[in-house]
Amino acid sequence: MHREGNTPDGYVRIPTDALAGVELRHLISEKDVTIAVPGGGATITGITEWVGQWRNQTVSVGWDWAVIDGIIVLVSPNEIRTNILLISRTGSPEPPALAQIHLFHWIESLPWRGGAVQELLAGERGANQR
Repeated sequence: MHREGNTPDGYVRIPTDALAGVELRHLISEKDVTIAVPGGGATITGITEWVGQWRNQTVSVGWDWAVIDGIIVLVSPNEIRTNILLISRTGSPEPPALAQIHLFHWIESLPWRGGAVQELLAGERGANQR
């Protein structure tokens, strides 16, 4: 995952209430057969990564996805990979569990299923039909 920034720890600090204003663009999506899906049942698994800017700092967010019963899902909100550190209104870092919830809801507001992931799946269907 892409990590850079102006802070020694590499995290880009973003107020939680500003997260929805961070615009991301798709960087990469690809299949990854090594991803384990709780409960099984996935027909295809993969990763996706998106990047953007926050106050001239590069942010990166990546996660695993799977196709289960024909639906594209984010595999595990606990395994969202990012260099974003969400900051509360008091200026302190959000507790990790709360930050995961905010990141999950933010990701679900993005059109990540429609673009490159859908193209990968269309390519998979096309390859299977040959």
